Amino acid sequence: MKSTAFSLMTALLAVMNESEPGEPYYVLAQYFLYHFDQLKELNIYDVAEACYVSRSGIRRFCQSIGFDNFSDLKAASEEWKRHCNYFIGYSARPNYKEYLSRSVADMMQEINRLSTTAVLDKLAKRIHDSRNVVLFTSDFSGMTARGFQQSMVVMGKLVLIVTDAQDVPGYLKDLTPNDLLMTISATGNFAAVMEPLIRKTQAYKVLITVNHDRHFWSVYDGVIYLSEKDNGNARTVYSQYGTNYFFDILYSYYVQKYLKRSATLGPFDEPRLEESDKNKMKK
Repeated sequence: MKSTAFSLMTALLAVMNESEPGEPYYVLAQYFLYHFDQLKELNIYDVAEACYVSRSGIRRFCQSIGFDNFSDLKAASEEWKRHCNYFIGYSARPNYKEYLSRSVADMMQEINRLSTTAVLDKLAKRIHDSRNVVLFTSDFSGMTARGFQQSMVVMGKLVLIVTDAQDVPGYLKDLTPNDLLMTISATGNFAAVMEPLIRKTQAYKVLITVNHDRHFWSVYDGVIYLSEKDNGNARTVYSQYGTNYFFDILYSYYVQKYLKRSATLGPFDEPRLEESDKNKMKK
């Protein structure tokens, strides 16, 4: 298996999201997702017949998502049990709403304590001064990165997002010490798997995580913890909501530090529609 394939499920979902229904790659991705729990028993001849593709077409599909061949893709079948434990195990608990609201409140207080002015100022300055800023994350955590990316556009800073669903080495190999690479890996699993690639980049590297493994300090120039104790290798409110909350805090600090004083501070007035435009919308 190629080192760029962090998660088969992530790769298959990315294909579905980016393809048109009915296209061969869409059909294959959908078939593998529906039969993920039976992946180890699948036969390439049966897959080819069910999806109306050739065996060579299946091999090309596997290579396109980071696996050398169909056998390597099947070897990722153990993911199914891990994903079931990660998602169902976390949610299947009694009084879930009460548990979740209490846990989120505790999480926010903890992140507030850890996100000191010194921590936010150092990271905001690094973002502002860097030639390129890259957010490196699993596609599962991509929504946090995309929200931050969009919000930074209006601050005049373009941020690039790189996920495991892309050709990762192509994006990271040209980074220099004048660039910033921020890895978002709440549990630490993504950072651990991608460590060989991260070590090769010359960028200034920061990890945002709840995993307190000291080994990460040998890989990164800085590690920002979202929790005071080690919450790695499990799905918690930190992996689901913590990164979003932290990046909201970081963005607010960045805006207040770098928004030009001559600019009008938000909230900005909503644009008013002319009467002619209102009439067009009614029609």
